[in-house]
Amino acid sequence: MKNILSVVLGKYDDVQKYQSVGNGVYKDLENKRYVITLRFELEEDDDFQYPLADILDKYYLNCTAHIIQHKEGDVRILEAEIEDGNDDNYDSFETIKEISSLVGKRVYNKVYVPDDGKTRVKLTIE
Repeated sequence: MKNILSVVLGKYDDVQKYQSVGNGVYKDLENKRYVITLRFELEEDDDFQYPLADILDKYYLNCTAHIIQHKEGDVRILEAEIEDGNDDNYDSFETIKEISSLVGKRVYNKVYVPDDGKTRVKLTIE
């Protein structure tokens, strides 16, 4: 995944439900969580599940119902709203801030074989 951008959804304009905390991160006042919506350009070996699922696992995050998959010409796009995975307590601001730092970076799964000979996959962020 590359050309990662932050997306501001129209629903974030509702100040009764969302409060901007900067860098595309919003405080969801109803569900007591932080959210960010990111737009990813999928690379040739990416699918619509990976490496997004690995990012979610690494940072203990969830996707909300806002997940859009489409094509712009030959480019495959994935847009997903991501929320912290904590139990409605706003304790994971640092984690969601880390996710906002993915903007402008490249994220992919790198396959490697360590000394034990078992093939592994490592989430790589450049």
